[in-house]
Amino acid sequence: MAGEATQRGEAEPSALKPPFAPIIINRPARAVPGPLRVTLFNARGGVHMQGIGDCLSRPPLGQSSLMLLCESDWGTKRTGKREVAAELARRLNMSFAYVPEFGIPQADGTHKSFLGNAILSTVPLTEVRAVALPRPLPERGNPMLRRRVGLNAALIAKARFRHREIAVGVLHLASHCDPEARAQQMATYLAAFPKAGPALIGGDLNTTTTVLQSGRDMLRTFVQVFLRPSRFQAPQPYEPLFRRLSAAGLSVDDVNVRGKPTFTFTRVIPPRYRPKLDWLAIRAIRAVPASAAVLPARRSLFSSRLSDHDFVTVELDI
Repeated sequence: MAGEATQRGEAEPSALKPPFAPIIINRPARAVPGPLRVTLFNARGGVHMQGIGDCLSRPPLGQSSLMLLCESDWGTKRTGKREVAAELARRLNMSFAYVPEFGIPQADGTHKSFLGNAILSTVPLTEVRAVALPRPLPERGNPMLRRRVGLNAALIAKARFRHREIAVGVLHLASHCDPEARAQQMATYLAAFPKAGPALIGGDLNTTTTVLQSGRDMLRTFVQVFLRPSRFQAPQPYEPLFRRLSAAGLSVDDVNVRGKPTFTFTRVIPPRYRPKLDWLAIRAIRAVPASAAVLPARRSLFSSRLSDHDFVTVELDI
């Protein structure tokens, strides 16, 4: 495409090395009228790519200038070998940066299929970096998860909107470990993140307030959800990662709907018992009052879900 630039980003120098460098495609900037809308979404790999693209193409999500994607697959069998972030960016005419977290080994030991995270933007992304996060515990269950090779990896980039440069980040924290381990992942990420200036971070932070390493852990958490549902929709006191964000000058106030869940394992479970796992945080930027929203990940009220996570969106005044 004319004006399109493709490159490989750099891994962030640190004790932990991201196993894969980010992939970046920049397209010419395009203006979106009104406040800067940001949308965060765990795409569950992008298995339902067509439906996700439909939702992201229509109002209000279609007015997004930034999209943060977690669980965005690249060339996996479950998505028909589609490059989810690249295809969504092409459809929406956006630049993108994609960081593979884990590779699925081929028979010859090479990697052509990846699980990762992405930033999509209506303006070019610069200074793109990958940050490896400590892996607290081995995961069990899904055979694909056991076979994969790599580390949790996050992205940092910069984007200039209306003559104002913003640091942008996306990360996906571990779901199976305890809150202290998630806080350590966040601390590692923030150590690489710009220390001052306008900033936006978003991701599936998996704020379950507990550990989910075994079947017994799952059962105990399931019981707690029904006994104390407020804990899972307002997890800040139980997840020290929020203190890490606050110490870095990043606030979750006003950019998230207070007490609104973002995860639906099944629609049979009433909203009251669903957890809040997906979060945005900002620094030196003001959210448009009452613009934060959680939108169901489905085309219509009666259609099937496109992911077990919902769309999280907000407008920013820059």
